[in-house]
Amino acid sequence: MNTYNKILIISLFLFVLSGCGDSQNIGKKEVQKYTGPMVEFDSVHTLYSQDATLRIKLYGNKQIVLQSGDILYPKGVLVNMYNAQGVKTTILKADSGRYEKNLRIYRAYGNVEVVNIEQQQTLYSNQMNWDQNKREISTEDSIKIVTPEEILYGVGLVSNDEFSKYRIKYPTGVFKVKDNE
Repeated sequence: MNTYNKILIISLFLFVLSGCGDSQNIGKKEVQKYTGPMVEFDSVHTLYSQDATLRIKLYGNKQIVLQSGDILYPKGVLVNMYNAQGVKTTILKADSGRYEKNLRIYRAYGNVEVVNIEQQQTLYSNQMNWDQNKREISTEDSIKIVTPEEILYGVGLVSNDEFSKYRIKYPTGVFKVKDNE
């Protein structure tokens, strides 16, 4: 056996031995937990019913479902709400939205518009919340309400989810007051 072959055999033996390191750490590589979205959808159309009656139609250009169960609507959201008789009562539009699963609250952001169809009144704000538990709409942001008779301004609002009864927390501007006599 020549010197070259001896060096080759010794090198191969050392190479094999170097691969037999601490076998207790094999397979124990630290794996980072995935925290990104569970799933993403384009052009979603979601229906919610109560007692076999359609109550809400939700449209979104994109829907992202997070690991927490929260849902994002980053490219716009449109929500139509219906009464117990199935008549559309309220429309909500916004540039983006978010559903917080643990709180059961939908949040709408950017150019938010809420329309009460029957009363012909429209609410404008930059941010709006809809609480499923309380069945109410609220915001702490500036608001503008347009009715057939007047335009109301203020900061903060609480309303039922049909936007038929509301209270402006800090109203501003000129208001008409009806005399009960």
